[in-house]
Amino acid sequence: MKLSKKILSLCLAALMLLSVSGAAFAAEDGKQDCPVVHVPGFYSSDIYADVNDTDTLITFPDTDSIIELVKTVVIPSLIVYCADRDIDKLSTNISSEIKVLFADWFYESTGEPQENSGVIFDETPESVNAESKLIFRFDWRKDPVAIADSLAAYIDNAISVSGCDKVALSAHSFGSNVIIAYLQKYGNDKISSILFDSPACYGVAVAGNLLTGKVTFDSEAIAYFLKTALGENEYESLLSSIIDIFDMAEIPELFTLFIDEVIEALAPGVYKEIFAPLFGYWPAMWAMVPDAQLDEAMSYIFDGVLEGQDTAALKEKIASYNAVVRDNREVVLKDFDSVGNFAVLSRFGAPSFPLSSAADLLGDTVIETKSSSLGALTAPVGDYFSDEELSGVAAEYISPDRTVNASTCLFPEKTWFIKGTGHFETELTEPYYDYFLFAEEELTCGKTDFGRFCTFDKETLALVKDTSEPQKIKEPSAFERLFNFLKALFERIGAFFKNIFSK
Repeated sequence: MKLSKKILSLCLAALMLLSVSGAAFAAEDGKQDCPVVHVPGFYSSDIYADVNDTDTLITFPDTDSIIELVKTVVIPSLIVYCADRDIDKLSTNISSEIKVLFADWFYESTGEPQENSGVIFDETPESVNAESKLIFRFDWRKDPVAIADSLAAYIDNAISVSGCDKVALSAHSFGSNVIIAYLQKYGNDKISSILFDSPACYGVAVAGNLLTGKVTFDSEAIAYFLKTALGENEYESLLSSIIDIFDMAEIPELFTLFIDEVIEALAPGVYKEIFAPLFGYWPAMWAMVPDAQLDEAMSYIFDGVLEGQDTAALKEKIASYNAVVRDNREVVLKDFDSVGNFAVLSRFGAPSFPLSSAADLLGDTVIETKSSSLGALTAPVGDYFSDEELSGVAAEYISPDRTVNASTCLFPEKTWFIKGTGHFETELTEPYYDYFLFAEEELTCGKTDFGRFCTFDKETLALVKDTSEPQKIKEPSAFERLFNFLKALFERIGAFFKNIFSK
């Protein structure tokens, strides 16, 4: 896969906040004694334009389609804009094409799907026993409070068919919002234990910035994000050095300044035609707006972008979610923790998506660690806490690299921080779900071999203690950038000829 396609796919995934959760569960030390119902996140269930017709599956535009759109519409339109500065023409050209590409994803202004669009929902698993691993499928664009009603029916059926008294719940990302809504509406009686993996229930900065019109690009954040997104591969050193050369020449900064100018000019038209029906009409997106940005987002969208439109039903759904979940999260979770096993897995060590002013927040490329840990404090990306900033904090709550202060978490003894794993890498964490859900005694950070701060051993793919050290990002000099580029280039040339002569 070409680098450009890989990076674009990563960006689109983060923009959509699509949390893909798989079905590959495996027990560790925990012995499962009741069905597990997994509640995944965004883009985790198939959506159909007509739930009565399986031939109407809606798919996210593939990378080739998006690249073609950029090549044939976006770039030519931007070139014309540079010449005539006609923002209305630019907005019309881009908006019309994007509307066609994403038409089936749009919601109505009532916060409901178009016509009969949604998930083909099976309320009755045919065969369920105490060892079953079930995945709850739902329309992840929908109101979490309404989704909770469907989850309740699903849980009731699983209990009835299995003959068990309870089920265990696991959630990835947006699934945590749905589970809290379920607990608030239906209580704890049918749930034995809960695991949150990278939960989004405390908000996601990119969602808040999308709905407040604060879509900006930061050149340094983009360079750092791309380096992180490259991962480990044979071209990593070369590509990373190329990014450094571009950064030195201030090419990313010049580009982002131009893009920011275009976005600001396009915002009124594009938000009304594209962002509102694609994101703003999704109740689920509103559920992930951080508390601090909610009022501003409501004002920006409903008093500005959608002024004059009938959005009363959508606002009622938002208000319902706020009353059921947002205003009761801590009470609901603490109440459950008093009667059942509860654990949180948070990820750190990566920048947030560079599409907003939150790009310097430590996270997992999608959700900020502060949110996914339910309240930890984090240092800016590329920096670490000073002795003064950590004064009075017990050493056990400070990550080895001094970037996370876990003492402020809602559940400081039941929140594990995994360094260096991305938001979508659930295949690494899923094998540990049973370990937390079915431990013989309720686990706390001090009772696990890998401790509060951990990482994955790359050979065994097992959780181990994090032993990294504090390290600030050092800005390389021009000579170092050039040397690193030439070194990586010659290494790749040498590998190329070695490969040829070895055949």
